[in-house]
Amino acid sequence: MTIGPIELEIIRHRLEAINADAGQTLVRVSGSQIASEASDFNTAIMTADGTVVSCSKFILVQSTSLNLIVRDILDCYGENPGIGPGDQFLTNDPYLGTLHQPDVTLVAPIFDGERLVAWAGSTVHEPDVGGPVSGGFNYAARSIFDEAIPIPPIKIVEAGRIRRDIERDYLARTRTPELNALDLLGQIAANRASERQVLELCAAYGTDGLVEAMDRLLASTEAAFRRRLADLPDGVWRENSFIQHEQRSGADYLPNQVYAVRLVMAKTGDKLTFDFTASDDEAPGAVNATYPTLANFTMAAVLVHICQGLPWMPGAIWRTIDIRTRKRSVVDAEWPAGVAMSTGTSAQAIRNCVSGCLARLLDGSAAHAHMAMASSQSSGAGGMSISGHRLDGSPFTTLFLDELSGGGGATCNADGSDTSGTATSPGATPSNLETNEAYYPVLYLTRRELADSGGPGTHRGGVGALHAYRPHQTERSIALLSMAQGLQHPATMGAAGGEPGLPSGFAIMSNDVPVAGSKGWSDLADVTDLRLPDAATRLHPDQILVTSSQGGGGFGDPLERDPMSVATDVLAGLVSVGGALRDFGVVLRLDGDQAVIDHAASVAERQARLRARLGGREPRKAEGPVSGRRLSSHFRAVASPAGEQVVCASCGHGICNAGASLYASLVVHEAAAGERSAITDRYPGSERFRIRHFYCPSCARQVDVQVALAGDPVLEAMEVPAAHQPIEARR
Repeated sequence: MTIGPIELEIIRHRLEAINADAGQTLVRVSGSQIASEASDFNTAIMTADGTVVSCSKFILVQSTSLNLIVRDILDCYGENPGIGPGDQFLTNDPYLGTLHQPDVTLVAPIFDGERLVAWAGSTVHEPDVGGPVSGGFNYAARSIFDEAIPIPPIKIVEAGRIRRDIERDYLARTRTPELNALDLLGQIAANRASERQVLELCAAYGTDGLVEAMDRLLASTEAAFRRRLADLPDGVWRENSFIQHEQRSGADYLPNQVYAVRLVMAKTGDKLTFDFTASDDEAPGAVNATYPTLANFTMAAVLVHICQGLPWMPGAIWRTIDIRTRKRSVVDAEWPAGVAMSTGTSAQAIRNCVSGCLARLLDGSAAHAHMAMASSQSSGAGGMSISGHRLDGSPFTTLFLDELSGGGGATCNADGSDTSGTATSPGATPSNLETNEAYYPVLYLTRRELADSGGPGTHRGGVGALHAYRPHQTERSIALLSMAQGLQHPATMGAAGGEPGLPSGFAIMSNDVPVAGSKGWSDLADVTDLRLPDAATRLHPDQILVTSSQGGGGFGDPLERDPMSVATDVLAGLVSVGGALRDFGVVLRLDGDQAVIDHAASVAERQARLRARLGGREPRKAEGPVSGRRLSSHFRAVASPAGEQVVCASCGHGICNAGASLYASLVVHEAAAGERSAITDRYPGSERFRIRHFYCPSCARQVDVQVALAGDPVLEAMEVPAAHQPIEARR
């Protein structure tokens, strides 16, 4: 059958529908709330060589490098144990292709007769996969041998039948064999559903027709993506992100050390290069990322930020991307480094770096600036493994994903979505709290949106949420292993001068504290001793655990936000009256169900802040749109007798010559990491971080905000090359 353009689109949409159906099949069969409630899984369809041609949109990072797993199986198992119809292979090896050991992947070859046509795959985060600590995470891990030992690909289904010996070995490793067994059945059923429907496409269009269609879809998506890249400006952008974990020197522990992920991104023509080689050395613990994790989180950010309106087809996009890294670094660990906690630590820093650079790239294009988006929430203290015993003595362990209630990033024309979760996990969500209570001995006291947590900006970042629960129907304490990131500094960055979202929060307090009636951390900060969670953290029956997820980053200068929008947020409970003044310079009061703005006082307040940004000088008035080559929302390049010059897009002030250091020519103000937070500065280690605000030296417009280590040099986040200077020469 001839595959024309119409048939090609039908097949593309059919592959997406097959993936969605596989996901629903998995959820219906699975008994774990991690899959059925939080949607911590994903499915994919690949070509015969493992190239991912279609993936679901639940946890994107779980499927964009499945090609690495399939490639290994094809290379190693062709003769022994062989690859045949009805087979399925299981692995959770993060050095091979999964994210970390709790993510268990199952891939299945799809044969039409004796011909290998495609592969189906699915990944689910399991509540436990063995190792010395319940849940699969171990703060004290010195290497992977202190974690769950990864399983290389094993044929667990052979010719359509589950191999009971392999299944028995797999389930013997876990503390939750019943749930893992149900997830396994769900994944097997999902892959079989995909196989059946792919073979229906073979029957409808011919096997050759389907294979040709998949190849053409990959080629056309690659071509479309290359055209989009070619439309974007060439340049170099930088972003840094930070995680905390212990370091060791011999037998000594050095708690709460900082590891930096540093990215230099270059776009040249129709190719993107992500250079992570300046990132810190790997940690002697569980927070390192393997190369597959680095690749997955990089690709997921590219799909979300640049592929708007294009098919999300990782196999096509990989052909345009070059990742440069360094072995034995925190983003590319070498066996046997510990990696089980990577998805909530180093991997989030990777995503934040990629998202930040892509936002700067897109903001530099007049045609595509509307796609630029600030960072969404990062992993935080609300993501944790909990374990213990119920009242009847039976053990439990699971993963709570309350952190997935964080805010989305703002854009140039819209606020971020409130409590929307992580952008690269668009289908994931916190479990229903009543489901958590039904499965486990906890009682929730509150789950609600957290005012003032969204990053301030011309457009506000989405707000995060506050959660609180206590042990219930158990007389024993509950062990808590929190990812504990983003407590000491903001982890979700703004864009184009927007502020970061509020950092995470974590506290254990007495159960007589009226958490449910509080306004948030401003009411709770003084009633508890704020400490960083560690391997010994436990929640006792007379205590409450309170956590908060992060807000999304804002977009644009907060002093340029429409006061009416601020008033609307105040009425909705998303911004407090005090936050309206502190974050946006808007003076208002509540009068019944109305927010009354004092416009004269607001104008005076904003003007005073602009003068303060310039050390008391009167700011220059904006002159209207400034012509010239667009560099970002805030900068233009214009011709001058001395060569091309960078000017402010708002007031036209000449800032520096092209090729000079842009950021050294701006006014910079440093603030404490917790400048907007009631609790951040109370966590040990927060004093090491600074928030750097950059202003136009003439009109005082806020043009960038960076999180940095105290004493680090200013990050040249955007390079403005001299005319005709090649990109390669500047990296």
